[in-house]
Amino acid sequence: MRIRYRMMAITLSVLLAGAIAYMLVGVSVFEHYRAFYADYATSCDDTLTWSPPRQLYTGFYPNLSELVTVNFRSPTPTLAQVSVNIPGFTQTQSVVEEAGPTFRAQEFKPPLLGPGTLDMLVGPRQQAAQLHVRIVDAQHSGRTLCDTTAPLTLYSRQFMQWYDPATGDNARYLAGWVTPQAGVIGDLVGRAAAQVTNNPQNYDNIPALFGYNQGQATPDQVSAQVDAIFDTLQFSYHLRYTSESVLYNQNSQSATQIIQLPKDILTSAAPTGMCVETTVIMASAVERLGMRPYIVITPGHAFLGVALGANQSAPLAYWETSDLNGGVDGAQANVHGDAEYSTAQQQGKVSLVIDIEAERQQGINPME
Repeated sequence: MRIRYRMMAITLSVLLAGAIAYMLVGVSVFEHYRAFYADYATSCDDTLTWSPPRQLYTGFYPNLSELVTVNFRSPTPTLAQVSVNIPGFTQTQSVVEEAGPTFRAQEFKPPLLGPGTLDMLVGPRQQAAQLHVRIVDAQHSGRTLCDTTAPLTLYSRQFMQWYDPATGDNARYLAGWVTPQAGVIGDLVGRAAAQVTNNPQNYDNIPALFGYNQGQATPDQVSAQVDAIFDTLQFSYHLRYTSESVLYNQNSQSATQIIQLPKDILTSAAPTGMCVETTVIMASAVERLGMRPYIVITPGHAFLGVALGANQSAPLAYWETSDLNGGVDGAQANVHGDAEYSTAQQQGKVSLVIDIEAERQQGINPME
C-alpha cells in the first residue's frame, strides 16, 4: 500500500512539474509575441490591421507588386482616405474608398521620391526608416481615424538577397540589375561600335553593331558583336575581374551580397567587378542592341549566354568574363564560355539560367 501511495505521489509531482514548465513556456512565448508586436500597438487598432515589412531591399522595390496591404474600416459608414509613404524614400500614395464596419483590404506601393532615390544608400548601405499610414474621414471634415508608423530598415540597392524565407527565391530580380538604357551602357555600345569600325577584320567584317538586324544577322555576326563588347571592356575600359563567389543557393536562408550596377563599376577610376557584375554589364549592352541575354549561374559563379538569332529556337553561345583578367579577346572568351557551359551541363552543375527577356515579360524591369 505504501508503495502505491509513493508511486501516486511521484506521478503527481511529475504532472505538477510538467504543468509548471508548460505554464512558464507559455508565458515566455506570450511575452515574446507581445514584444514582437508591441511596435504596432496603436490607438487605431480597431480601424487598421496590417503586417508591415521589417526590412526592404531597395533594389527590388521598382519590381515589387506591392509594399504593404492595409486593412481598414470605420465604425460608421464613410469615405476614408488612406495614405501610405516611407518618409525620405517614397512619395505619398492615397486612395479614397468607402469604409464601414467590415475590414476592407487595399494594396499600396508608393512611388519613389525621384529618379535618384535608389542611389542614396549606396554609401551608408542601410538606414532606419518608418512606414507611415494615415486614415482620415474624407466625408466628414477630414477627421483623423488613424495615424501610425512601423519601423523599417532600408537596404542599399546594391544588396541582393538571393533567398527570402517568406517569399522564396529572389534570383529573378537580378534582371533588374541589367540596365540597357543606362547612360554608361550607351557609352559602352558607342565605344564597341568604334571598335568594330576600326577593326572590321576581327569581327566578321560586320559594318556596325546592328543586333539581330531584323532577323537577318547570322550566328557568327551575333557572336562578333558580343566579342566587340567584351574587347571594349577589356582593352578600352581596362575592366578587371575580381574573384568572388556568387552566393546563390536555393537552400540558403540568409545569402545576401553586394552586386554593383553597371554604372557603379564603369564610372569608377579603376573598374573592377566580380563575375555576376561583369556578366550584368555585358548583358545590359547585349539587351540594348535588341538581342537576348541570359545569365547562367553555376555553384559560386556566373557567366553570359546570348541567343545567336532572333528566332526563339536559336541556339545560345556563352562568354566567360573571368577572361577579362587574361588579356584575351572576346572570341577566346566565347570558346571558354561554351566549354564551361558544356561541362557544367554534363555534370549537372547549371544551377539556374535567367532569361532576361522572359523576366521582362514577367514584370522584372531594369532598376534604372
